[in-house]
Amino acid sequence: MKCKFAQDRVKYLEHIVGHGIRTPNEVKVKAVLEFPVPTTKSQVRAFLGLAGYYNHYIPMFSSIVAPLTETLKGKLRKGKINWTEKCTRALKELKKK
Repeated sequence: MKCKFAQDRVKYLEHIVGHGIRTPNEVKVKAVLEFPVPTTKSQVRAFLGLAGYYNHYIPMFSSIVAPLTETLKGKLRKGKINWTEKCTRALKELKKK
């Protein structure tokens, strides 16, 4: 079906919009919740990109992800990361919010 008229809610740019409210798409939220613990810089970047798309729904987003972005520093582009307890707490808090 190409067109739907008189809908209460519409999916638009990975958001659900309707009744003056914008909410995140449930499929993308599920993807963030099921994301495994990253072990490489590429995986950290992928998680931050996925979660970052919804950063306006999470207060203090940049403060929460600071330990994760710290793991990206260094010269090796695809190298292993130094995963710390702060990173684990940041990942869990981000998934919870």
